[in-house]
Amino acid sequence: MSELEFRPRFRFRTPLSPDEVKRRIADRVSTTNPDRLVLSGTGHHLVLNFPGNAQRSWTPQMDLDVEREQDVTWVRCLIGPSPTIWMLFVGGYMFATILALLGLSIGVSQQIVGADAWGFLMVAPAPFIALILWLMAQAGKRRSRDEMRTLKVFVDQALGCDCFALAMQD
Repeated sequence: MSELEFRPRFRFRTPLSPDEVKRRIADRVSTTNPDRLVLSGTGHHLVLNFPGNAQRSWTPQMDLDVEREQDVTWVRCLIGPSPTIWMLFVGGYMFATILALLGLSIGVSQQIVGADAWGFLMVAPAPFIALILWLMAQAGKRRSRDEMRTLKVFVDQALGCDCFALAMQD
């Protein structure tokens, strides 16, 4: 599977009921699970995760939302970082943004009153912080590629389909 074909967010239709989808995934977790994946979630929202001792900061998880619309069950999948890592990046980007806005505000105020506009210096690190965060995210994607495939293949085998192929048909 090439990187261009790999989409961490996809949805597909299945003739199975939402309860059957959940049962098949739960059965596979408890019977044929060489990677010792862990299933959690409530209702028709499932979270497929690697065990705690196998997780690294870049280890992904798969969120599955299963819902019934008329005669068809839709399965929406999202493969991404754990919420704690996601919040780390959001916090980092927020810090860079607030630092830049604060520096601009102070710098413009200082310039208006004729003082030395040192506030503009606070803006300088913001793009570098954002660049470092972006590079870290790209490195995490690269490192997690095999684990993302593991999650995708696990769900494919549990449901007896090629989820990406089905997603491309819709």
